Amino acid sequence: MEEQLNILLLEDEQEQNLLVKSCLKQAFHDNHRYDKVTSLITGVEKIKLENYDLVLLDYKSTGKDGIEFVNHVINELKIMVPIIFLSDENNREADLKAMESGAQDFLLKQELTPYSIEMAIRYSLKHKKAEEHIQYLAYHDALTGLPNKNLLIDRLERTLIRFSRHQRHSALLFLDLDSFKIINDSLGHSVGDNLLIEVSKRLSSILKETASVARPGGDEFIILLPEISKKKEDAALKAQQIADEIIHTLSLPFKLGDHLLHIGLSIGASLFSGKNTTCADTVLKHADTAMYEAKAAGRNTIKFFQDEMEKTVKYKLALENDLRQAIPKKQFELYYQPQVCVNSGNVLGAEALVRWIHPEKGLISPLDFIPSAEQSGLIHPLGALIFRTACEQLHSFPKIPRISVNISAKQFHAPNFVETIEQIIKDTNISPDRLELELTESAMLADIEETASKMNELKSMGFTFALDDFGTGYSSLTYLKQLPFDVLKIDRSFIANIMEDPEHAGIATAVISLGKALDLHVVGEGVETEDHLHFLKRQGAHSAQGYYISRPVPADQFIAWHTQRMTG
Repeated sequence: MEEQLNILLLEDEQEQNLLVKSCLKQAFHDNHRYDKVTSLITGVEKIKLENYDLVLLDYKSTGKDGIEFVNHVINELKIMVPIIFLSDENNREADLKAMESGAQDFLLKQELTPYSIEMAIRYSLKHKKAEEHIQYLAYHDALTGLPNKNLLIDRLERTLIRFSRHQRHSALLFLDLDSFKIINDSLGHSVGDNLLIEVSKRLSSILKETASVARPGGDEFIILLPEISKKKEDAALKAQQIADEIIHTLSLPFKLGDHLLHIGLSIGASLFSGKNTTCADTVLKHADTAMYEAKAAGRNTIKFFQDEMEKTVKYKLALENDLRQAIPKKQFELYYQPQVCVNSGNVLGAEALVRWIHPEKGLISPLDFIPSAEQSGLIHPLGALIFRTACEQLHSFPKIPRISVNISAKQFHAPNFVETIEQIIKDTNISPDRLELELTESAMLADIEETASKMNELKSMGFTFALDDFGTGYSSLTYLKQLPFDVLKIDRSFIANIMEDPEHAGIATAVISLGKALDLHVVGEGVETEDHLHFLKRQGAHSAQGYYISRPVPADQFIAWHTQRMTG
């Protein structure tokens, strides 16, 4: 059964009122009700108070005022109620003006029948429903159903206006999912879309009704926390608490079909009040800027906007522009740091480390430009260039058993990664068994099964794998048990303090024992003293790498160092 129609009739002639009433009765029987008013002022007040499905408006009694009435209700009050004019005269000019003002139809009273009024009303209601759907699409994300950026900015502007007369503080949180692109690229858009839907559900479930969560696009979400405290310090504390809850909630695994997925996120926060903020775009920009600072600081981090961040953003944008030009110009050089046997001192291999030789700024550390390359997507062409260069230079190292090359998480999970590596091997005529691919824990976070499959495919070609920076992540042991690694590298942070800190010495000893138990080759990174080397030897590590042995040096110096070591 259809819902009862709620109709407002503006008509001051009793005879015409009876005609309309009769047509409505025959068309909709008892499935309608209507209120009758005789003045436009009363009509406006009724529309503000009542939720009418339709307004029937007599043109003869209202004329130009009726046109202004429609404009006021629809364009100023933003009440999207269908309005139909009823007229005694066939006035084309009036018809056009009525339709231009926003009316749905213009009916002649002498042609009014139960059928004609029913068709006009049903068409108007259908048209209204279509407009509401279009309006919804314009202000909501089609995938998750959350408000989109347009609706968020509208709500943010309303918040700024509402609180412009006092100092109550609000907060805007800008969320970016750290591992989403890896998941989307490796497992497909369907899995990625389902993950975004589940993320939106979790966010909505933990936020209060006063908060607004929106998805502007991609793997980003924005949360508006209006009027959370009078004091800025208290507002910051509450925003931090909510952000911590969000991080905890989204850190729990997502079960999507056969996949158990883990994601991290970076959160940028901007505090604002009506008196100290110029516009919604400024608040949004500040939160976005803080989010990039959080991303640079590491996964599951929140950063609040500070004025000095804008300088950092400008620097990073300039760096990214330079990096974009540097790749085709090949402004990069590989430095090599040897790895030696802790017992014999023989050179077992070397790690290839990239340096950017900027034409104006000189040598730039990878700590400065690799994060920019990953965030911008330039890591794919840059990573391919680094790997190709290492393969080409391997021909100059005939007596070096193996070279290890770092592979970023985004690079590893690119759909064409294996094909790219395979093509470079063919182009450079290098045997894969002379190459070791170093992965960090973040490369495994997206999907262990997919990671294992790709690693096994590359191992079947002859490549070996090293797990870098072991001990810095909470689930490295899981990866070691499920993934086909050959080498385990102890993070330098543990080696640095083994002589002074018993806890670090204990961790390093445990890692070496674990590696040996799993039949892995254990490498100690960050060896800077003879004591470090002796410690690794005593505990049973296989090889060492660090400044005590050699700093990273260009290819020609590495060859000279190796020659001298063999002859000296």
